[in-house]
Amino acid sequence: MKAESQRPKEREDVIEALNATIRDTNLAEKASCIAPAKIVFGSAGTLLTLIRVRIPFLAKICSGFTHSQDATANEPDYVRLGLLCANVCRALDQGTNGKRPDELSHPAYGAINQLSV
Repeated sequence: MKAESQRPKEREDVIEALNATIRDTNLAEKASCIAPAKIVFGSAGTLLTLIRVRIPFLAKICSGFTHSQDATANEPDYVRLGLLCANVCRALDQGTNGKRPDELSHPAYGAINQLSV
């Protein structure tokens, strides 16, 4: 019983964290003057929003699944993907914060372009 009652709280915490990360990513997108970085932040924000929307959906439909079909088994994978995406965005934001495109090294600019494809 205790594990079941903890699950909604954990889900709320994850959703709250995703909401904060989505806000941060949107702010980074607006603040960046590096076009490929703006694309990365925008794509990450969209991905995080999709993950955020999917979690409550999974919680609603999982009651109809058997243990082997449990839809929530994918939830940690989605959350892990979101966290990895958020970490990339944080590193990108720190590396580009306040910089113009001509202030980035060629390899850094190339890496950002790869992320924006």
